[in-house]
Amino acid sequence: MVCWPGNPNSSGAFRRSCPSLPPRATRAGLRTTSLALDKTGLPPPAGGVAVPCLRLGTDSGAYRLPVSSAGCRVVNMAAPKTTLYQEPGGLERALVDLVRIGARGHAGGVRQLAGRLMRAIPPEVSDAGAFRTAVHEALSAANPSNGLRFDSGAIPTDAEGLHSLVNVDAVPGADEFIADERLAAQLQEIVAERKRAEELARAGVSVSRTVLFSGPPGVGKTLASRWIAQQLELPLVTLDLASVVSSYLGSSGRNIKSVLEFAKSGPCVLFLDEFDAVAKRRDDDTDIGELKRIVNVILVELDRWPETSLLVAATNHPQLLDEAIDRRFDRVLSFPLPGDSERRALLTRANQSDVPIAVIELAAALWEGHSHSDIVRFWELCRRKAILHDLTLEYVVVNQLIEQFPTTELRTSVWRHAHEQLDMSNRKIATLAGVSHPTVATGIRQAKDTM
Repeated sequence: MVCWPGNPNSSGAFRRSCPSLPPRATRAGLRTTSLALDKTGLPPPAGGVAVPCLRLGTDSGAYRLPVSSAGCRVVNMAAPKTTLYQEPGGLERALVDLVRIGARGHAGGVRQLAGRLMRAIPPEVSDAGAFRTAVHEALSAANPSNGLRFDSGAIPTDAEGLHSLVNVDAVPGADEFIADERLAAQLQEIVAERKRAEELARAGVSVSRTVLFSGPPGVGKTLASRWIAQQLELPLVTLDLASVVSSYLGSSGRNIKSVLEFAKSGPCVLFLDEFDAVAKRRDDDTDIGELKRIVNVILVELDRWPETSLLVAATNHPQLLDEAIDRRFDRVLSFPLPGDSERRALLTRANQSDVPIAVIELAAALWEGHSHSDIVRFWELCRRKAILHDLTLEYVVVNQLIEQFPTTELRTSVWRHAHEQLDMSNRKIATLAGVSHPTVATGIRQAKDTM
């Protein structure tokens, strides 16, 4: 779906086509035109300037790219509707997923899917209560010791056999993942490679076997790995770093090798988080040799990694990686901090109450320079406080913005909203912001004058 500037009378259609845009985008007067997209992207515009909204994918599971006023697209990487069992046909999809996961021999995945079904009852189920009870009783009757095993091999454990070296998620979800257009296009290509592997093979081109995610903490690297696994319908195998790294000489290298061998035993997405902890530069004078052995193991395995599984590594500190490691990856993706459009999209998605768009835009502006996880964590904190203290979410959000951003240029706009929309006194605002109430009164007047 491509949206074009134009007819002011079609704002309702634009809102239905691009619901993730803020209301003022609707008021700006935009009309929508449905166009077929080829595999290379957008067709030439029929007239005018393209684009506040691009929708990628099929009608059953499209990805929308809302555009900010600055023209920067944001991609909502929510899973296609086919993963939502509460939609019509959900019971049929659940049965197909259950067979797929069970055939791979993963008991934990079957239990996870059953738990998801108990939370999201398919519409075809006539008695939701009886269905939940029956599923719960079936799970309770199962003997965990006789459960299915993932693929043909047992999940690797440490030398003592006490701790698993990996965590296996048979049905990974990443519905909250939002990325900018550049990053989204790269991730879509990785998925498309796997889905069109035969086509590439006939042309003598191999798929990307190894991918390195690089970026500051909390920008969505883990969610991106979950999203890829979800799109490919593969289990996500995550390295448990605490169990892998051992104080015993030689054990860490053996643990890493056993994890890699396990991931190669069947199609999956292997996610190595905090990769710099096990693939550091080998010129560290404090290392007694164990680090060098681990890096050597990883170098060999990266070169031999099969196309059947995808290896994804993530690091917050790319400068710490051994120089030879970086060259072994087929792709290196950089994850930036969220821009204004992404911050608004994150907060809009997290907003499950009637918080006005003005407050969401203020919060998005104030959280500039912070990560995705910082923003989501802030919103979840506000939701908890609103429930615990029996307050509206809008009131709590504004309170927290006043407390956490007492010195920013936008503080007067927050003060004005608190005073005019929430009937908050100047003294109350001053107490929250840690300033005098005459300062608040002056700030509110200045905010009115700038409008």
